Order: sequence, then structure tokens, then C-alpha cells
Amino acid sequence: MTIFCSWSASYSFCLLKIEAPSKQKLAMAAAVAILIAVVVLFTTVFPSEYGFDPLGTGALLGLTSLSRAAAAQPEVTTDSAAPQPPAVQPADAAPAALVQTGSYTAQPKIYKVDGEDMLLRPGQGVEIKYHMQKGAVMVYAWKANGKLMFEFHGEPDQKPNKEYFDSYELDNKVGKDHSYGSFTAPSTGIHGWFWENKNDKDIEFRLTTAGFYDSAKMFAGGAPEDMPVEDVK
Repeated sequence: MTIFCSWSASYSFCLLKIEAPSKQKLAMAAAVAILIAVVVLFTTVFPSEYGFDPLGTGALLGLTSLSRAAAAQPEVTTDSAAPQPPAVQPADAAPAALVQTGSYTAQPKIYKVDGEDMLLRPGQGVEIKYHMQKGAVMVYAWKANGKLMFEFHGEPDQKPNKEYFDSYELDNKVGKDHSYGSFTAPSTGIHGWFWENKNDKDIEFRLTTAGFYDSAKMFAGGAPEDMPVEDVK
């Protein structure tokens, strides 16, 4: 930019001459502007908006947390935010099906309950088993005043051989003084426990069961003994 001024006795004036920047200066200014934009893009915009932080400046300035917070916010649309009136069903429409969250197995008879109080002297053992159909369920609890070695097992009615049995739980090393749980019969047959007292004192325990079994037997060294079981009141 250049200024020319002239003065005389009657007047004075100045002329302002604006010179256009050279192409070299324009190119230099454009390059600087682009460089600044790229630096801002990589140091602030990418880390804060998209979580992309190649230079590490976003983490240093705490900008990457902004992108994570934005991603965590649920998207709310106008349709979902506004409350919607319940759908009107025709008077003769069938009710909607309920979503099943568990399994259901019908049984032909009411379930039974049983409670047994037992005393085992040192070295004695006893076995109690319940006859159940495949898929039938039983809940149980037994508790003793000392540790007993035991096995929870079963024998299907149709065994592949005479010695076959299924073992569900076994502790013949340390023993336990209680066990609680539920049981679903994997086969039609007799399922239950064998307890043995390997202590040097008498052990008393009580077994309580409830489930869809039809009979019970006790084995105490001789012939099996039928045990009465009752329908739940």
C-alpha cells in the first residue's frame, strides 16, 4: 500500500494506492492456513470427536474422554422420547403369548415328602434311595452332627449290566456333615445316598426330601426295606 499527498496554497489532497499481494505471498498464506487446520484437526478435533489420537495430544489434554462420553450416551429420537398410547386390541383378539423364562414339566401325581432320622455307629453304613421317573425333580437336605463319608448315586431300571450305576456326588476322603440341593433324574430308576460313619463315635443325621418319587427303600446290609413316603399335605 502506497500513499501520495500534494499540497498547495488553496488545497491539498492524498491518494491511496493499494497494491495487490503477489502470488507468492498468497500461496504462502494458504499453505500456513492449511498447516494450521491440519494441526488443529489432528490435535483436537479427531481426539475429541472420534477418539482418534495419533499424536497423543488428545490424551494429554483430556479430549479423548469427550469422545467416549458421547459414545456412551443413548441415542434418543423424537419418536422414542415421546410417550406412546397403548395399542388397542380388538375385543375378540387372542391374548398375547407370554415369554417363557424357564422350563415346565407336568406330572401326573402330586409330589411326596419324606423325613428320616438315622444313627450310625462307628463303621456302620446305610443307603436310602427313591424311585423316580426320568426327568422327575427332587429337592433334598441332610445334616449330621459329625462328618460322614457319602456318595449320591443312582441305578436305572434298565441297566446295561448288573454292576452299572451313575455317581452324582462323592466324598469318601474327608466327608461332610451336610448337603443341600435339587436333583433331576437322568433315568427312570432308584436314586439316593450311601453314608458311612468312619469316626470313633456315633453320628446322628436327618434326611429330608420332597419330589416326584413314588417309593423309597433303605439298604442296611441285608435285604432292602420299603420305607413309607407320603403325599404332601
